[in-house]
Amino acid sequence: MPGHMIHLIVAKKVYPDAGIDFYAGNITPDANAPYSNPERGKKDKIHFVGVPDVEAALKEFALKAGNDYLKGFLLHLYVDWKWNNTCLADFVSKTEGSSQVCYSAYDIENRKMTSYAYYNTEWAFKLYEQMENWDYTGFVDVEFVTNEVAQEWVLSAKKWLSENKLEQSAAFPPELIDKFANETADDFIRWLSQIV
Repeated sequence: MPGHMIHLIVAKKVYPDAGIDFYAGNITPDANAPYSNPERGKKDKIHFVGVPDVEAALKEFALKAGNDYLKGFLLHLYVDWKWNNTCLADFVSKTEGSSQVCYSAYDIENRKMTSYAYYNTEWAFKLYEQMENWDYTGFVDVEFVTNEVAQEWVLSAKKWLSENKLEQSAAFPPELIDKFANETADDFIRWLSQIV
C-alpha cells in the first residue's frame, strides 16, 4: 500500500477541485496503520486483506459511497488494490530475503516516496493544513475508523511529514509515481462509471 501522499496525488487527478471531505476520506482508511498497533487487524479488514475477490468488495462499497468522504475512502481502497498488484508486486519480486526483510525495505522506500512527494508537490502543504482544520461535517463512521481516530490520523500524518524531509525513493521515483497516478486515476474514473 502506498503512502498517503500517493493517495492524494491520485485523488487530485480524479477530482482536482473536490471538497476537503473527499481528500480527508482518501487518507483515513490508514488510520489504524502502524504495524506495531495491536489493533492492526482492523486496518487489514478495512483494506479487504484476505478477501478472495477484492474488486467485488470494492464494487459493493462503491454502491454505498453516498457522500464525498466515502468516495474518497473508496478511491483509497482502489488505489491500494492497483498499487499492490503493480508497483508493490514488482518491488517484492525484485527484493531478496524474508518477508520481514522485504517489508522493511519497502517501508523505507515508501516513507521516502511519501516525504519527497509532500515537499515537491505545490498543493500539499495547503491541503494538509485544510485537512488539519477540517470540521468533520461530512465524516461518516466506517467500521474501525471513528471521528476521533480519523482526526488523530490526519494530525499524525501531517506531523510526520513536517518532521521528515527525505530524499526521493530509488525504487519509486517521481516518474513512476506520476505514471501510476495518471493510469490509476483514468482506470478509477472508467471503473466507477461502469458501476454507478
